[in-house]
Amino acid sequence: MLPRRRYGRVLDVGCGTGFFLLNLWQAGFVGEAHACDISPGMVAVCAKSARAIGCDAKLRVADAENLPYEDESFDLVTAHAVLHHLPDPRVAFAEMFRVLRPGGALLVAGEPSTLGDRMARATGRWTAAAMKAAAGFVPGLRHPAPSGEGTDDADADQRTLRDLEWHVDLHTFRPEEFAAQAEGAGFGKVRVETEELVSSLVGWAVRTVEAEAPRGFLGARWAAFAYRTYLLLYELDVRLSRFLPPQLFYNVLLYGERPPS
Repeated sequence: MLPRRRYGRVLDVGCGTGFFLLNLWQAGFVGEAHACDISPGMVAVCAKSARAIGCDAKLRVADAENLPYEDESFDLVTAHAVLHHLPDPRVAFAEMFRVLRPGGALLVAGEPSTLGDRMARATGRWTAAAMKAAAGFVPGLRHPAPSGEGTDDADADQRTLRDLEWHVDLHTFRPEEFAAQAEGAGFGKVRVETEELVSSLVGWAVRTVEAEAPRGFLGARWAAFAYRTYLLLYELDVRLSRFLPPQLFYNVLLYGERPPS
């Protein structure tokens, strides 16, 4: 979706651990890397990851709806799995438009579609119920009794984070409405695509299994199986996308440009 070229100054909004920006940097898309996140902890993790690969990223703690950057100061703005967490994504679109230079590009990815999110939630619920039922027959699936510290506490934390994930998702997006939000902020040449259907459903089932299973139960073979399965199913989804409605797929991606002056 992103034209294959090197962009001068690039800003990643809501960078998290930095994997999206740093992968683009390693692939040669990014000249000068900038990133921000509302969480100081995430900014610190991003900084550590950037240093590990030799990327001199310039990082700031900032709100996506109030970016502390000058007007028309970036050639590319990216945001991965961010807008659905924000109170008002339209404000974030306006801010990203403001900091882009005329002719600059916007790439948004990892946003949940409305129907895809519903199917993912249902998959998670069904998988969690199946895991709880299986624990009655498979002793290894039973979590150890709480002891106040140690491995079982780590398992409990993991399950808590899994449960919270659904509650911090404030929005889902219909592809056509998502495009309209970007166009409303002033973006032109807006293009929206979706990806992941079967791979998404299986992926959410895998994540739920990993969250429900006791630490160390699944092992390295499970990780290799899950990874290879995702890759195969993603290829299937690419074929399915040729004739299935885009609303069925989980991830929404958007490309747009700030019109030249």
